[in-house]
Amino acid sequence: MGIEKNGLSVLDIAKTKASEVIQKLNDADKVQILTNDFGFGENRFLEKNEALRFLSTISISPISKSPYSIIEKQKLLLSSEAAFQKQIIYISDFQKSSFPAQMKTEDSIKKFFVIAANYSTNNISIDTAYFETPAIAINEENPLKVKIKNNSEEEVSTTINLNVNNQLKSVSNVHLKPKETKYEVIQYTPSNAGSQNIALYLNDYPMTFDDTFYVSAKLNASYSVAVLNQSNSNPFLSAVFRPNLQFKSVHFQVDHFNLSLLSDYSLVILNSVTNMSEPLMNALNQHLNNGGNVLCFAPTSRQLGNINSFLNKCASCSYAQFDTSKIYVSSFAKSHELFKDLFVKIPENIDLPIAYHHYEINSSSLSGEQKLFSFSNGTSFLSSFSVGNGKLYLCASSAESNASTFPKSYWFLPLIYKMAYSAVPNTINALTINKNPQLLIPNNKINDKTVYHLVSQQFDAIPEQRTFGNKMLININNAITQAGFYTLKQANANDTLSVAINYDRDESDLSYWNIDELKKMTHLKNAEWINSNANISETIFDLQNGIPLWKVCISLVLLFLLIEMGLIRFMK
Repeated sequence: MGIEKNGLSVLDIAKTKASEVIQKLNDADKVQILTNDFGFGENRFLEKNEALRFLSTISISPISKSPYSIIEKQKLLLSSEAAFQKQIIYISDFQKSSFPAQMKTEDSIKKFFVIAANYSTNNISIDTAYFETPAIAINEENPLKVKIKNNSEEEVSTTINLNVNNQLKSVSNVHLKPKETKYEVIQYTPSNAGSQNIALYLNDYPMTFDDTFYVSAKLNASYSVAVLNQSNSNPFLSAVFRPNLQFKSVHFQVDHFNLSLLSDYSLVILNSVTNMSEPLMNALNQHLNNGGNVLCFAPTSRQLGNINSFLNKCASCSYAQFDTSKIYVSSFAKSHELFKDLFVKIPENIDLPIAYHHYEINSSSLSGEQKLFSFSNGTSFLSSFSVGNGKLYLCASSAESNASTFPKSYWFLPLIYKMAYSAVPNTINALTINKNPQLLIPNNKINDKTVYHLVSQQFDAIPEQRTFGNKMLININNAITQAGFYTLKQANANDTLSVAINYDRDESDLSYWNIDELKKMTHLKNAEWINSNANISETIFDLQNGIPLWKVCISLVLLFLLIEMGLIRFMK
């Protein structure tokens, strides 16, 4: 309702029509005004003058509700006033994207649906944007996928501007056919770690609320990986992190690892470990529950040691029979998060790993095992188990080249990278008002009395927050009504998180129902439809009371006078 024509927005016209209705009411009548906000002050009935004052305070809001929920709430409030004759006056622009044509009601309340105005205009919108990787890498190209839509019936050309931390990084030209939706990929190469406030925008008038899309990311300077070795280091695990300075891997002998450092690592790799101390088992189990990831490669021989004690403790799984026969991996879990966006297009003859000797992986029915790579006989080569907030990845073979082709394959490096990336929560976020915006973050509260604040310049709000184990769920809901960047933080805490908030795009398509379509398609009992050019107060009065007899008499008198004058002239 924010589109303007001749200096008046659709909301201004709707408020004017509502004011006309209220002014025509009797002093004893009561009015309840309901907007999309469902505000606390909208749950009561007002006197005539009070209603007019409240009406003047209504402004554009990004919050939207379904017409059905609005009418149902209105009916619920009306039911509390049994002594009054009830009616609902619904004033809207009736956009096709927000008003369902097949809407149906069966109640006996008289309803008047009034078209305020519908200003048709061209509109281009950036509907969403997201990175194709789970985290952003420093000094590397990161593909940012942007969905842009032409909501008009004409061909248009525009530019998408990429702005990061208030600096223009790139400009991309886009041409769109009528009603076309297109995905553009913009490459972003950051040079510094820290918060990345990313704004994608275009210039499109008069509809501007959907011209900018915000994405926020927290770029880590490095991801630390600990490799625990039973004996010698594995050359493939040593080499896998060398090309990327963003990863730091440290190798330890399993019996000399300092447990107090465990929280520093997003991924811990157990390289054919067979003998683990009880404190290490407990520490790794706690690390998994806190959100860390563990990748376990099978022992190199038939000697399992006590590794199964750790696996059973964490995920009710274990290594079983040792198989020395050659076997092929025949499938992989394409929809799993580790494989998402790994290929632009999956090759037809994809090269899957081959195992020369491996352990069979056993798991209980309650373990929640996800088979990532499966052998031709249905057993698993690589499995994933959820443990608290973390993931345990279990490989049936060791990381040696004589055990399988996995270490030398093109799968090895990206999968291990993703295992490390995925253990770092909320590196990228882009929330939308009115779409249940929530964040799940580590619970780093200083004490039970501290709370998280969402702040931006002069704005400060305390969103709803709930603790789930070691995580904190931040439910933004209606705490924010303006799109932009906000900072989530605790008082007197150094660690902050940038949060990107966007407007809902449901109203970007400026197609409207006309009154004939609405009359024909809707199934609303006791409904009357009033066009935008009608005098709303008089039309409603006439529909309520019928045409008064004095108006009929005057019309007949005028008609008879015209007939008489015509007869006199004709007879002369």
